[in-house]
Amino acid sequence: MEKLVAVSEQEVLINFVLNTKCRANIRLISLCSTNPIAFKVQTSSPHKFLVNPPTGIVHPLSQTTLQIILKPQDQLPPTFPRSPSDRFLIKTALFNSAGSLNSFFLTLPDGSTQDVKLKVAFVGPFLLKHAVSCGDIGAVKNIIKRQKSIVAELPKQETESLFRVATKLSNSEDMVSLLLQTGLKIDTRVNLNDTSDYLKGWSELHVAVAFDRTEEVLSLLKTQKYDSLDCRDKEGRTPLHLAVSKGNIRFAKLLLESGANKDAKSKDGRTALNIAAANGDRRMAEVLIEMGADPTIMDDRGSSCFDVAR
Repeated sequence: MEKLVAVSEQEVLINFVLNTKCRANIRLISLCSTNPIAFKVQTSSPHKFLVNPPTGIVHPLSQTTLQIILKPQDQLPPTFPRSPSDRFLIKTALFNSAGSLNSFFLTLPDGSTQDVKLKVAFVGPFLLKHAVSCGDIGAVKNIIKRQKSIVAELPKQETESLFRVATKLSNSEDMVSLLLQTGLKIDTRVNLNDTSDYLKGWSELHVAVAFDRTEEVLSLLKTQKYDSLDCRDKEGRTPLHLAVSKGNIRFAKLLLESGANKDAKSKDGRTALNIAAANGDRRMAEVLIEMGADPTIMDDRGSSCFDVAR
């Protein structure tokens, strides 16, 4: 049987806030050019979620938006981002009845619907801050994986607060490094000496790139020796790796034009192009390839940039 519908997301991403009604939208897209598609949405947690509309019709090659509403919760999710106990099931079928939708689905024989399953993930700044304060790097990584720009889009005051919290953790070095790689923007007046304990293994060029210090980057590139452009941190990352991780095309171009190794590998075997592919950063990938980066290089898992992008 041909597929009837597609969904815009494979997970329902809920920007969670305590004691607040939270919403997420999912688009249901008809793939049928001849008949309307009937749908019915069910959830494993009806005490927590509402769906609007719970049933409906999608016209041929059209789409409709489902709003998922999380009722106000007075406790944090027991697990996040992924919530194994919360799921949605969207039942779909070709609609050829004049009756009500509920009656239509009740009269369908078992196994005659096409079902779409959706997982639930709780994300957003509130849970990101909580995960950072707990030193939970795994949760922080998984939130950022689902919301790639969440760190970069934090307001200045929240950014500085998050940075201070991260520097006081027992795993501060790893947490600060992760946040900086994923776009945490700290005021350029932050003194390198104040953070050097947390940024072990970073050269001045690493820090200038990580903190978006344009003037410092330009100054260092004028004075750096050729081989110091590819200095490594404790993870084997060069300043180019950091520039690509942050999506900073200008810094990446400046480093490459100054002679940085475009195919340098980190300890896990990833090149800058591999990171751009993993981040879904098409423009960065184009720039790196235009400047000669090799897309066939494998990382330590045997994956090429094409494999990662796919």
